[in-house]
Amino acid sequence: MVIRDVAPDGREPIAAPGGAMKESVAPDGSRHAIPTHGEALAQFEELRWRAPAFPKTVVVQGLGFVGAAVAAVIAGARDAAGRPLYFVIGTDLATPGSYWKVAKINAGEAPIGSPDAELGALIEDGTRATGNLRATTCEEAYGLADVIVVDLPLDVTGWDGATGIEIGLATFEAALRAIGRHMRADTLVVIETTVPPGACEKIAAPILERERRARGIAKPLLLAHAYERVMPGPRYVDSIRRFWRSYSGADARSAAAAGEFLQSFIDTGSFPLWELPNTASSEMAKLMENSYRAVNIAWVHEWTLLAERLGVNLFEVVESVRVRKGTHDNMRYPGFGVGGYCLTKDSLLAQWSAGAMFGADVTLGITLEALRINRRMPLHTFDLALELAGGSLAGKRVLVAGVSYLAEVADTRSSPTEILVDELARAGAEAVVHDPHVRCWPERPGVEMVESLQQGLEAADGLVLAVPHRAYQRIEFTGERLKFVVDAQNVLDDDRAQWLHEYRRMRVAGVGKGHWRKSGYGLRGQGPALSRAVGCAE
Repeated sequence: MVIRDVAPDGREPIAAPGGAMKESVAPDGSRHAIPTHGEALAQFEELRWRAPAFPKTVVVQGLGFVGAAVAAVIAGARDAAGRPLYFVIGTDLATPGSYWKVAKINAGEAPIGSPDAELGALIEDGTRATGNLRATTCEEAYGLADVIVVDLPLDVTGWDGATGIEIGLATFEAALRAIGRHMRADTLVVIETTVPPGACEKIAAPILERERRARGIAKPLLLAHAYERVMPGPRYVDSIRRFWRSYSGADARSAAAAGEFLQSFIDTGSFPLWELPNTASSEMAKLMENSYRAVNIAWVHEWTLLAERLGVNLFEVVESVRVRKGTHDNMRYPGFGVGGYCLTKDSLLAQWSAGAMFGADVTLGITLEALRINRRMPLHTFDLALELAGGSLAGKRVLVAGVSYLAEVADTRSSPTEILVDELARAGAEAVVHDPHVRCWPERPGVEMVESLQQGLEAADGLVLAVPHRAYQRIEFTGERLKFVVDAQNVLDDDRAQWLHEYRRMRVAGVGKGHWRKSGYGLRGQGPALSRAVGCAE
């Protein structure tokens, strides 16, 4: 057997000049040396020795926000006697941007900060108590697996209307080739990655079968698609273990195997599985449900602009409508913007698939327009800050409270704060950011991050509350320099806003809070032209 110190997608690790390996830095600032070839080899030998002590082995490819939690939950599955059902191996890249996730798990720590303490407890238990959870960079781990779960990112690299969408398939395809090079003949491959409809049939299956044929494997491939609904937050673990799942198989054997596997770690008694007839159906289901949420958010934003101009509290209006259970109780609230890995790009996978995979002349017009509106939402918060600053932000120091896209989660991917900070810079403002869960911001490494919220406030001319972290609900507005506050996430209640305006002489505005404008907390009137925030002609 040839064992290489490579990433799960087959790429060699990145070396620093002189052959020394680079470090991998986690979001919390901790540093982890990327292993040498010898260290990776010793790690794999330990896995190969340990795996037979458990009934079956599951390998989870990709240890991001989904994969790390999925690996922990599967490792926590037990039989009737309380014994682990699986030996679980997580794989990720031996690169500076990814290796820290492997290191964190092997140290018994959750790689992703979360308010759900159960995630950390599962990882600690699997790595230290039962010893059935490990992580590695060696692709040879796929050869140990009874089941391989694919949880890789699939990025959209650009789009310009319905015809200019580009999907980054290269890493996904390379990862599948790595699986095919090592998987056993009877291994079940379950793709949880959000993919365009047709991906399992037209991309994954051909790659895996080609690699298997090259190794002399003629046995039919077991391939399934079972998209996840993981929600990083207070119900992180339950969103995997106690939540509804839809799945499908490439054939009846694959579907049966996938159903049996999912039932082993999901509470299907309370949350029954939904088997769809083919992989294109389940691939579409994930994209459709995320697109539904994205359209809902964009629709509410249009009403946000109207409510602000009419002096209406849209939060109160939405609450009064949400009492209609079953039809309107999932209406969204006004907000800062849309971020994260799913809602910002999933709809584009469906539009791309229509033409590239199936040659269908179909345009998801409403869906694409919703994405455009959502991308521009943070510009409305900028316009409110500009208004409160008297029409110019040049030379002003603005503290943006919140870098992650979701409260209490250290995930900065596609954060709407990026758009706001960039616009502040274009306006000549000095933007600084704070987040209680983020120590470094990979997407904007040049932006100053302050560790102390209070010190940041005392040195700022303006504040934007961009993420409703619990820490921001207890802000003490000290210092005399701060002159305006924009609440983009309903952090401040009416009494606090009134106090800031009347006793601290601050200008205060809130997204969706037209009644604050009507009360004169900021500037009276309709404010600046805000048509660009909903994608209209400027």
